[in-house]
Amino acid sequence: MALSHMTNILHFMRAQRDKKTMAKRTLTALRLASLLSIFCASNVVLAEEKLIIPRANKAPVLADYVHGLPAEHGVEVGNFRQFIPGDGTPSSRDTKAYLSYDDTHFYAVFVDKVDPKLVRANISKRDNIMGDDEVMLELDTFHDKQRTLVFHINPYGVQLDGKRTEGQGFDFNFDTQWQSDGQLTEDGFVAMMAIPFKSLRFQSSDVQTWGIAVGRIVGGINEWSFWPTISNQNASFVGQLADITIPAKLTPGRNLQLIPSLSIGNKKFLEVADPSAPVWQRENKTRPGLDAKWVVGEAMALDLTVNPDFSEVESDEPQAIVNKRYEVLFPEKRPFFLENADFFKTPQTLFFSRRIAEPKIGARLTGREGLWSYGGLVMDDSAPGKRLESNELNYGRKANIAVGRLQNDFSSGSHAGVLLTEHHFGNTSDTVASSDMLLELDKNWSFNAQLAHSARTDVNNLKQNANLSYAELKHAGRNFNYTGKYLDIGANFDTVLAFLPRTDIRQTEHEVRYMWELPETSFVHQIAPEFRGIVTRDHHNVVQDWMFVSELEVRTRHTINFNLVNTNSYEYYAGKGFQKNGNGFVVDSQLLKWLNFIFIAGSDTMINYTPAAKQDASLNNARNLALILGFKPHSQFRLDETLFYNQLRSKDAMYGQAEDSLIYRDLLFRSKLSYQHNRFLGLRIIFDYHQLQANPLLTGIKAGKQLNKDMQVSYVLSPGTTLYAGYADRQENLALIGNPQRLANTDKLDLVTGRSVYVKLNYLFQL
Repeated sequence: MALSHMTNILHFMRAQRDKKTMAKRTLTALRLASLLSIFCASNVVLAEEKLIIPRANKAPVLADYVHGLPAEHGVEVGNFRQFIPGDGTPSSRDTKAYLSYDDTHFYAVFVDKVDPKLVRANISKRDNIMGDDEVMLELDTFHDKQRTLVFHINPYGVQLDGKRTEGQGFDFNFDTQWQSDGQLTEDGFVAMMAIPFKSLRFQSSDVQTWGIAVGRIVGGINEWSFWPTISNQNASFVGQLADITIPAKLTPGRNLQLIPSLSIGNKKFLEVADPSAPVWQRENKTRPGLDAKWVVGEAMALDLTVNPDFSEVESDEPQAIVNKRYEVLFPEKRPFFLENADFFKTPQTLFFSRRIAEPKIGARLTGREGLWSYGGLVMDDSAPGKRLESNELNYGRKANIAVGRLQNDFSSGSHAGVLLTEHHFGNTSDTVASSDMLLELDKNWSFNAQLAHSARTDVNNLKQNANLSYAELKHAGRNFNYTGKYLDIGANFDTVLAFLPRTDIRQTEHEVRYMWELPETSFVHQIAPEFRGIVTRDHHNVVQDWMFVSELEVRTRHTINFNLVNTNSYEYYAGKGFQKNGNGFVVDSQLLKWLNFIFIAGSDTMINYTPAAKQDASLNNARNLALILGFKPHSQFRLDETLFYNQLRSKDAMYGQAEDSLIYRDLLFRSKLSYQHNRFLGLRIIFDYHQLQANPLLTGIKAGKQLNKDMQVSYVLSPGTTLYAGYADRQENLALIGNPQRLANTDKLDLVTGRSVYVKLNYLFQL
């Protein structure tokens, strides 16, 4: 089984437990339900057309809900129904939500009755509550049936927020300001959300009509339940939210945010571009910065940034990148680019913000007006000029970047939009114009399409033009799912701001999946076979590759899931055709409260894309293994272990080497220990070890060992008020020898080739 496919499965299995990608897995719908009381009544709301939210005379206090209900507790919502694993069956937990509002906040208090021994809750960092019990609230404040704001908390009140966009799924990079609290009780837990209206956007009106869903996630058994009822028989989610009415003219008030930042750091690292003349480099940095946000009216926001956060406090998750033919995606982590990134998202990623490597100043405008949403971004980038040699024409210059997006939501679940990106660097220019459409044909079928044109003028004033087209037909349901795709990218299509690993392709893909549900008495809960076929040709109609994947997923009632995968494929590379095949399996579980894991193993045939000098690419035998463990021995401690192991061995005797000779062996290991003293103060320690063995007689890959150590103390009071202090170093199997010094390889991690310390402070002023 190809490693790239195994990696896709790994991310897929992570998504089953990670609420940040939950909606990418299964499109769902909410059946309308609501209304009973306009005042602070205690009755459970029955399925009606509207729910009227009562005004609170005072803000709710969590302690008042521990042993009963206060006299004014808001309108009660109950009767949660399962979305998964059931479809409309009653939730296994007795959960009630109490909703109210006042002049400044929307309130939701949750009371959950359950044996305390069954509650899964950890005192963790914000946005890190995967696997815990959770309660959640989704609000469609524009009532456009296209997107919601999403708020989750665990029983300790740890927050997770994000956005859901119809046809795109979740974006949990979104952060806003709100308050929460939670408490374990002798018969379950209580939790509360207080969401300021200044943290929401909505149209000005004498009476507000929003869409709403409240929900409950049961940790360990992966049960999601909602009010109103969610049915997997409908592909649309946001279009089926229940209606609520807030019978008052709301105003978010003034919302001007200023977030000054200061980064102080010291780095020492060994520059090894020329091993015969290594040079120690030192860098002392005092970097002030400023992010500002001004919410204009109720529906438009202007963001400005000077010296934006370079995300030194975050590290990329380990990925296997050895012997890859195409670029590997490393997600964006910088806060300024993460916020409102969904405004610029299209079916094919034509704006990938990580292409902007060293920005100094930028601005972004996003908003909504009626059925229209819009976004614009302008920014500079110092990196292109630094990459050039000093004698080149554009050396030292900055690139100027502009991105614009306009979208019309013309009906529930359907929209059309345009995107324009511009990249100017010296006398070169890159322009991409795109249009796209998502059309909801009925409750199960949807059609997605995109057309784009790129134009490039290079340093010699030579012009190149190319086109991109994409179409997707999808059926989403509880049992039967089908996706058909067609992608055509011209050979010269401009990718300077896009993430398109391949050009000059015409690719057709079909995927079919059917899920059988077994009786409740059986150990196995669901069985789902899946078949996927892909064929790729170039624009000369030469087959570049094809792949057929068959997969069987088996889910048990004890949250232990199995996937069996078989792949057969063909790839045309370096003038030759290679027939490939592989097999693998995946096991994942969160059965135990203190342990969750994902295990992947497989074997396949793989091309050696980096043969030794004067050798041809060849087909060889690969073995792959991945293991991810999450230990939670205590509510404040967490240990995460990640292991990737990949090796390639010769299929036949060649170039004087025997059959089954080692070509390379790649080992990636990460150990991450986290201690969270409370919701705000935490400590993490990371050890990243990478060992790459390579046979120089069969591959041009360079062998080496590397150990990265990273320790960080963090205080995160809110998304805008943070303090980080950290230390990191890097050791390699190198030594400095001779006079003048030169680099030599060793067997052990003998040389510290990099060391850094940093302090980073952000503080939010909200006016």
